[in-house]
Amino acid sequence: MDPVRRRALQAAAALPLCFAKLAWAQNAGSRAPGALGYLPWWMAAGWETLRLANLDRLVLFDAPILPDGTLHGRDWRQLAPGLIAHAERATVALELALTLLQEGDFNRVFGDVAARGRLLAACTRQLAEPYIAGLHLDIEGYDSAAARAIAGFRSWLAALEERSRSVGKRISAFFPASDSFAAYDSSSARRLDYWVAQLYDAHWPESKVTGPLVTRRDGNPVAVPRALARLEAIGVPRHKVLLSVPLYGWQWPSESEQPGATALGKARLLTFARTPRSLMPNDRLVATELAKLHGLRRDAEHTPYYAYREGAQWLQGWYEDLASLTLKFAPERSGGYAGLAFFPLGYDQGDLVEGMLRWWRSPGS
Repeated sequence: MDPVRRRALQAAAALPLCFAKLAWAQNAGSRAPGALGYLPWWMAAGWETLRLANLDRLVLFDAPILPDGTLHGRDWRQLAPGLIAHAERATVALELALTLLQEGDFNRVFGDVAARGRLLAACTRQLAEPYIAGLHLDIEGYDSAAARAIAGFRSWLAALEERSRSVGKRISAFFPASDSFAAYDSSSARRLDYWVAQLYDAHWPESKVTGPLVTRRDGNPVAVPRALARLEAIGVPRHKVLLSVPLYGWQWPSESEQPGATALGKARLLTFARTPRSLMPNDRLVATELAKLHGLRRDAEHTPYYAYREGAQWLQGWYEDLASLTLKFAPERSGGYAGLAFFPLGYDQGDLVEGMLRWWRSPGS
């Protein structure tokens, strides 16, 4: 018997309550995903205000992968007191997001045998946690990775799948919108239980021009059809793919008030709705309030934005709302996709999440 499974079963025999929680995590994790939310650690203390009833998966965001292959762990029992017990009662699967977001770290971690071993050991310990239903890989890259690192990653993923299956847990992944990052292949499509397709950040903080977060326009690397085609190309079936929905936006200093104007600096974060000051003391720009104050505009794809002068400087704020997202995702609603994934929970007071789920679940409307 695998030593990880042996330890889990021994602990369960000694503590019946732990066994019950392990069974809950396994059963919740086995359900097909339809509605997923990413709960960021900085918003975790306010989880009771997030209206989680319509979600069947909650991804705890995040456990960063360090360059030596170790994990920067967070104590979610302290970050979100009561959440684990609530998820158990509601049979909501809790998964832990492992993040690797810095350019170059992919090569450092997966190109090194020792680092891969440390990461596999850290993942094994997380899989043994009774409340964790699975691990969610948010491993991103937007440049070509080294062949050695790609080969190392794929062998590591095979070992991780074996470990996860042995304890009845699940492995999933966020799939970055990049034409050059080729870490995942057809074998990955068979190893992972489901995928979240990156369909946002068609424009990002360092974009050279202003514009929407989600687009269907040809030529944009994050365009919805182009991003989904990458998953089809490696053999991922649609019923294993969730569409990502942004609950945030960006405000750029810009050359003019026109859509697509030259951005004159890095954007500032917008939240869709107001967030608690205790959880986000520094990010106080609210997209919907600013649009109401300065006048709501829409581009050709019905994307909401606002523009106004501050002295001699133009500012443009872009985000997504129910009107824009339902238009942009309409072709996929009846296309056999699994559901929707919202990032990050807490930025919309639940309004956009609930509205999108009602729309998604009523394809005849």
